[in-house]
Amino acid sequence: MTEKAPPRFSIVTVVRNDLPGLERTRASLAEQAFRGFEWIVIDGASTDATRPAVQALLAAGTARGVSEPDGGIYDAMNKGLRLALGEHLLFLNAGDRLLAPDSLARATRAMTARGDPDIAFFGSLMAFGGRMVTRHVKPPSYVWHGQPGLHQATFVRRTLHLAYHFDPGFRVCGDYDALARMVSAGARMESIAETIGINVFEAGAMSANKRLLIREAAAIQRRVLDLPMWKVALSVARRSLHSMLFKLLTAAPPRGMPR
Repeated sequence: MTEKAPPRFSIVTVVRNDLPGLERTRASLAEQAFRGFEWIVIDGASTDATRPAVQALLAAGTARGVSEPDGGIYDAMNKGLRLALGEHLLFLNAGDRLLAPDSLARATRAMTARGDPDIAFFGSLMAFGGRMVTRHVKPPSYVWHGQPGLHQATFVRRTLHLAYHFDPGFRVCGDYDALARMVSAGARMESIAETIGINVFEAGAMSANKRLLIREAAAIQRRVLDLPMWKVALSVARRSLHSMLFKLLTAAPPRGMPR
């Protein structure tokens, strides 16, 4: 009997008490023309209608995953990582979605044309309430300051990621820490100038805690990337400036989510 080939992508969605966000992500994946992917849903023991909805998705075979308590978002993401079977992973959390029905098809073509790098960064649209801001992909060398692409638009080879799990000790920068450790180990990276996703940002989200983000990122830059203090200080200054912009964007009255 011929063994079934693994899917091209494993798309992991972490959710807790966010049924509308989960539905937006599900609808985005359902419309993809490229079907060579699996969907893994990790529900952190939701206490609202999200939990039965996740259980229904799992029972129907629409997704694989679990609904159980976890130790935070990076613990939940590690659960998805361990369940994944695809060649590359994409973490697309509840509320985040792919930009268009051909997003995965375009990502596949672009990655194949570049010899399937270990890590492929793409651009995103960032949704701040009713405001949309394009986050263009940065060159791989940008890792000294941050992630060249948002993690919701970054594909990572599964076998590589299994060697570099997320550290649950981080509250905001676990994805940056994992990426920095992969880079230090010599991972082959490519930045691809295509926009494939829409990522939702809210003022109350943990990622909005910029003081914590700055502190955790600086620790990663010193301990993992071994950057000199002057470069870490420059990164801190840049993040502080971005923090002010973030507050302005998330404070704007929402005008409805883009369709």
